[in-house]
Amino acid sequence: MTTSRRLRMSRIRFAAVAVVLLSLASIPLGFVLGQALPPPSPPKLLSQYGVVRLYASTTFNGRAQITITSREAAPFFLTALTLFLSQPAGASIVLNTINIDNTGPIQVSGSGTTPSSQVVIVTAGLTYGDVVQSMPSYLSFLIMKDPLGNNAIVANGGNGGMVIGVGTMSGSSGAYSGPLITIATVVAPSDTIVTMTFT
Repeated sequence: MTTSRRLRMSRIRFAAVAVVLLSLASIPLGFVLGQALPPPSPPKLLSQYGVVRLYASTTFNGRAQITITSREAAPFFLTALTLFLSQPAGASIVLNTINIDNTGPIQVSGSGTTPSSQVVIVTAGLTYGDVVQSMPSYLSFLIMKDPLGNNAIVANGGNGGMVIGVGTMSGSSGAYSGPLITIATVVAPSDTIVTMTFT
């Protein structure tokens, strides 16, 4: 093979290698990344909170459980939870348990509790009473100021919330049985949905 032919062949090989390298450089490379965490939601400003009033009713036969939840994962505040009876209570209705953000129920009143630790919501002979206003000092760790400056029970929305159990005072006779209407006043983010149900 002549020198000129060898030079021509090496040029062809070099050009082929250059074409292969250029074609490799033009192939887009894809990267597989793990799913990025969503950015944290900015905290809600006080100006983004509003007041909502909720209604629910059930037939009371000595025990009831009230559940209040908010769709958005931001704090909401229960400033009032008033129970209304259709006739005067024959025995006091007390706060039995309270569960904030699924941390487990706190036993407040019930069998084995002393009268001084019982939280009376509706006093015997009356037709209404308010849970939040009845809170004693030893449960003050549940109370905070809401964005409007009122005392309130605070819970987180999303998977949190609050479950409040009420019932006739242990050992009482002549318990009330009949319609129970509950009205809750809640301060929550203005773009959320707040619900209250009896279970």
